[in-house]
Amino acid sequence: MAITSTGLGSGLDIEGLISKLVSAERDPITKKIQSQGTAITNKVSALGTVSAALSAFQSAARALEGSSQYVKPLANSTDSASITASASSAAQLGNHTLSVSQLAQNQRLKTNVFSSANDVIGTGKLIIDFGKITKLDGSAATPDANGYYDDTDIKFSNNTGKDSLTITIDSQHNTLSGVRDAINAAGGPVSASIINDGGGFRLVLSSTESGESNSMRITVSDDISGSTDLTGLSQLAYDVTRPKATNPAAPYGQNMSQVQAAANAKFTVDGIAVTSESNTATSVVAGMTFNLLKTTTSPVTISVTRDASAAGKGLESFVKTYNELRKTIKDTSYFDAATKSVGALQGESVIRTIESQLRTLINGSAPAGTFTRLSDVGISFDKSGNMLYDSSKFNSAVSKDAASVAALFGSYGVASDSQVSYFSGGSSTKAGKYAINITQVATQGKLVAGAAAAATTNIDLTSTTNTLALTIDGVSSGTITLNAANYATANDLALEIQSKINGNSVFKGAGIGVTVSFDSGTGKFNLTSNKFGANSTVAVSTISGDLQTALGLSTADAGTAGLNVAGSIGNVPATGDGQFLTGTGAATGLRVQITGGNAGERGTVSFSRGFAVQIGDAISSMQTTTGALTTRQNSLNKSLDDLTNQLDKLSTRMTELEKRYRAQFTALDVTISRLQNTSSFLTQQLSALSASTGN
Repeated sequence: MAITSTGLGSGLDIEGLISKLVSAERDPITKKIQSQGTAITNKVSALGTVSAALSAFQSAARALEGSSQYVKPLANSTDSASITASASSAAQLGNHTLSVSQLAQNQRLKTNVFSSANDVIGTGKLIIDFGKITKLDGSAATPDANGYYDDTDIKFSNNTGKDSLTITIDSQHNTLSGVRDAINAAGGPVSASIINDGGGFRLVLSSTESGESNSMRITVSDDISGSTDLTGLSQLAYDVTRPKATNPAAPYGQNMSQVQAAANAKFTVDGIAVTSESNTATSVVAGMTFNLLKTTTSPVTISVTRDASAAGKGLESFVKTYNELRKTIKDTSYFDAATKSVGALQGESVIRTIESQLRTLINGSAPAGTFTRLSDVGISFDKSGNMLYDSSKFNSAVSKDAASVAALFGSYGVASDSQVSYFSGGSSTKAGKYAINITQVATQGKLVAGAAAAATTNIDLTSTTNTLALTIDGVSSGTITLNAANYATANDLALEIQSKINGNSVFKGAGIGVTVSFDSGTGKFNLTSNKFGANSTVAVSTISGDLQTALGLSTADAGTAGLNVAGSIGNVPATGDGQFLTGTGAATGLRVQITGGNAGERGTVSFSRGFAVQIGDAISSMQTTTGALTTRQNSLNKSLDDLTNQLDKLSTRMTELEKRYRAQFTALDVTISRLQNTSSFLTQQLSALSASTGN
């Protein structure tokens, strides 16, 4: 390490002089840079606080966009122990009077007695269909005291809305308890339990859904014995159209007995008699769901009013966060004339921009509707500029026209055609009224049998091979087997085909289904996909010879693919997908559903962007990478980086200056030291000369 000894020769405090000279040049510049840095840091921090307050206000505004919170009705019951109710946005305000005389119930079947839950039953398949049990003339059928029906005057009509359920009983599940577990593991609308009634063990099967059309028919495919005896898996067969197990000889079919019949709920609504398969009645009054809990002895009143509580809380948050934002801006941009003190953001143009944009939006007006300004629904300002909320005025507005209140805040679309539905709008969709013109209505894929059916009545499939496989909407089914039975009419067989296709596990898992019908005019079966659009197709992959003869279907039959809806929105070509039409241009992102009707002009869809959407979008724009707030924050951070660079350069310059000063003072020290040495020498010589002269 070098040792400095500046000043030893001259006696001067050279290090102190250098330090003071460097400080005199460095300190004013450093103080100025640090002062600028502190001011900028305070601005960055204050802008961060403003940005956080903006985000909180934006979140409160976004929460007001959903339309359901404004139009949501509230249902109340005068006897909630007997009937409760709920209401959707489609419900009309008012009162309804209900009386319940009978509750809906599910069907329950029981087996004969087994000595143990571990008794071996057998292996094979259980095919469970659902439908309605009536007499041949369609009137109500009643079982005997033992739970068996008269098979000579009985009919089982398939429930077309319910898929068939096939359960495989393997060697791991061939006991009474194993069958129970297999049924419950299948996840279908049937549950199984074992009950010890004191005389032995019985398997009890229950349809999990109530209603007359959810009665069960259980067909057995027994691996060992026949399917019409009383041994093996056939002990679980239940077909009311076949002989009961108490008959003296085979064949049998009603091998289980009924302990509870399926029944519909019976009640009145506003004096009108109503039946429902479920105790949860959803299609009686538009937008209303009635929950029937017990029979009534006197009428129960259900009242429907608007429930604006959720939206009201949202508006309270909207007002609160706006006032907090305003206070944050005030606290960071103030000027106190008395003390001459200022906030960190005083004079910042970005603050004026934010205030101006929000003020313009909040004081603006909607283009149409019952309510066009925030003041119409209870939002106002006091003299100091704080936002106020009048809940009474808001609740009154919701009661008067909830849809208009919803449109005032959120993105909302209304179609003038009853078969055109507004589905959604995108972030790029412009507010306005758009004409809807349809050039092609969406269609479903369809397959018509190439040949007429062999018979239209008494179709005997009891001893035939009844298998086929289909490809629907591009998905292949695997083998589908129809029940071996004698079908009274072609329509009955159509219901069986539909039930088995829709009950196929592959199709069911993919959400695929068909409607099967029989055209009596042509004598042909028709299979129509439930899906709309170009991807909707139906084709026969394989079919047994017996079924090909019976149905007139073959693998050579060419189906007709569906078509996507086509047309324009706002006179600009739109993109069709199934029944959905999505706009382009100004209508980009606007999606409507065409559920019916014909091609041609189909009215208009009015789309609006309410205050909450506009405020949320404006704040997002401010905070994007190119937004005013972010741009200013980035600019200030760059200034801080520049000041840091200036300090670094200053430090380097001061180091060089110190070196220069030290070199200069070192040279001065040497010079002074020499002069001092010369002075000492001269002084000595003069002293010697003086002494010599004196002698």
